[in-house]
This record gives sequence, C-alpha cells and structure tokens, in this order.
Amino acid sequence: MKVKHRLGIIFLIVIAANSAMGQEPAGKGLPQFSWDRVPVSVHFGIGEGLTPEQYDFIAEHFNFITLTAGPLPKNSKGSAELFTAEAARAIKKRNPRAKVLFYWASDKPKHQSKISNEAYPGEYIIQTQKRNGQKDRIVKWFDLSRKDVQTWWSDAAADAVHKYGCDGIFVDGATAGTPGATLSRVVGKKKAAAMDKAVFAMLKEAKRKMGPDKLILFNPLHGYDGKRGQLGQEYIPVTDGAMVDDFDRLRAQSKQYMANTIKTMRYAAKDGKVIIFKGWPRFLAAWRAGKMKKTPHDEVLRTAQKDITFPLACFLVGAEPNCYFCYSWGWTAKDGSLDWYPQFDKPLGPPKGDAVQKGWTFQREFKHASVFVDLENRTAKIDWR
Repeated sequence: MKVKHRLGIIFLIVIAANSAMGQEPAGKGLPQFSWDRVPVSVHFGIGEGLTPEQYDFIAEHFNFITLTAGPLPKNSKGSAELFTAEAARAIKKRNPRAKVLFYWASDKPKHQSKISNEAYPGEYIIQTQKRNGQKDRIVKWFDLSRKDVQTWWSDAAADAVHKYGCDGIFVDGATAGTPGATLSRVVGKKKAAAMDKAVFAMLKEAKRKMGPDKLILFNPLHGYDGKRGQLGQEYIPVTDGAMVDDFDRLRAQSKQYMANTIKTMRYAAKDGKVIIFKGWPRFLAAWRAGKMKKTPHDEVLRTAQKDITFPLACFLVGAEPNCYFCYSWGWTAKDGSLDWYPQFDKPLGPPKGDAVQKGWTFQREFKHASVFVDLENRTAKIDWR
C-alpha cells in the first residue's frame, strides 16, 4: 500500500509540474499539448511527396499534422493512400511524438484516393451542375444510405491506421447532410437526413475498427448568429474533435458569428475535444481570384505575416488545452503551410484565466502575453513580454 501511495504522489507531482511549465498530460492518443509557445498544427496536400528538407521542417515544428495527397498530376500513377503512408513514416522517423491524421472525406470521392475509390461498391450518386456557356459539371457523391457503402467507408478509415501508419482520420464534408446543406439540394431532404444519420453510424464503426487510441476529427465546426445556424455541434459526441475552418475566411462573417465560433471552440475543448482553428490572411479573396499569381512568394508571406495578428488573437482568447492554430492561404505546401511566423517562436505560457468580454471586445492574459480583440472593427493586439 505504501508503494502505491508513493506512486500516486509521484504521479500527482508530475502532473502539477507539467501544468506549471505549461504542459498538459497527453490524453489517450492525443498529441502532447503545451502552452510554452502558440500551439500549432499543419494541414496541407503533399502531392506525390515532399523533399527530405521539408520533412525535417515538419518534424521539427509540428506534433499535430493532417496530410492529404492532393493535388496529384493527371498522369500520376500513385494514390493518396500510399503517398500519405510514405509521408507519415518519414515524419514519425524524425519525430516519434508526431500525430499524423489521414484525410478521408465522407461526402464525395477525391480523385487522389485511387485505392479507396476502386473499392467503392456499386454506383455513386451523380449530380449534374449546369454552368453558363460551359460544359456541364458532373459531381459524384457517396450513397451513404447504403449499408455496404457505410462498411466500405469505415474499412477505409481503418486502413488509414493499420495499413498506412496514421494516427487517425480527418473527416471532411461531415456536415453535408445536415438540414439546408448541400446534400438536401442534391438528393432531397428525406434522403439527405438518412445519409446524415448514416454518418454517425460510420464514425462510431470507424472508431471501433481503428482502435480506441486513434483519433477522428471532423470538418467543419462553426458558430452561429441570427442568419447562420450553428454547424457541427451534434458530431462532437461521436468524434475526438473538429476543425473550425471558416473563421473570417473571406471577411464576410458578422461579429456575432465570430464571437460564437470562438465560444463554440472553447466549449468543445473544455469537453475534452481536440480543436484545430484555421486562420486566414486578409488577402485571401484576391489570392483565390488569381490576382496574386505573379506576386513573389516572399512578398505574399510578408503580407501574411502582417495579417496573422487578428486570427491568432481570436484563437488565443478562446483556446483551451488541445486547441491548435493553423495558418496559411491555401491547402498546399507552397501556400504558406510550410512557412513559419515570428509569433510562433515567442514565449506564451498558460492563460491566467478565461477571456473577459466587454461588448464585442475580448481581453485575455497569458504568462507572457496580453491579448486584445475587437470583433466589431476586426482589430487585435498581442503584447508579448
């Protein structure tokens, strides 16, 4: 009994020491979280693979990584599954603590996932999109109302772990069947509801097949206001967490929506979930419209560095343990995902308490930083000390 008592005391001392240093004990299957610096995650497409130097960079700077193999060249003979497996091995060899998620959509096939696509049972749901003056666009959707498709999907999720060496899956398009979302317009409200119900069964089955220490994160989780309803909250109980991917992405969100998104992240994290908060630079609309094609990468990066304060501050006022900040202007390695920002090297330290809200402003104190956000005017300030 004395031995057990001493071990218990040692365990509590270790936890207390970790907390004092800004460290949080890693939960089952979770990446090691720390407040020492801004907790960051990276999510991007690796194409047909990266250079050794790029793998070195990822392993050195990130413990939490989501990989997709897209986009692939049209003549590529490889598949996302194999490219991701190779990348996961390369990263884990360099950083054994890294947790790598496999990108796996739940709504429609991605061209790069050739191995999984070839195993799809039966026919897809086909949607024809009319486009003015252009050829009709054909879109394929998974028919999740079918049990064989549900089994196929969860088997592929298990393969991501057991065959391809990842630590879980990132489920994109998880909310497509919710009322008013895309699938309602494609297959009608009744079938969309049945497909949405199937997603819950698929997620539970995927977790069983992958194992209890493997992760399932879904996308998206959003806030709400008078015009937009909350999105994704119902999937939290059957997953390990989510990505907030749309925060002020095109500067079109109301202050109410942004405030509630921050709170949604906070509540989910306090419930023990992992949250990735995706931040975007202000110039995103111009970049997506092709207006910056000839702008040198270094110049784009300098602008992104100027724009990072607002989304980073919004993240920090709501962040809890197991919340991670992700920042880029696109989804490939060249779009800022493998660039670094000075704010990520500054000491942060644990928060001294929750953020204080006054009107549409938030103030929060960390051991080494003071954070202020004004959602109404979209301004923010981080004072590092």
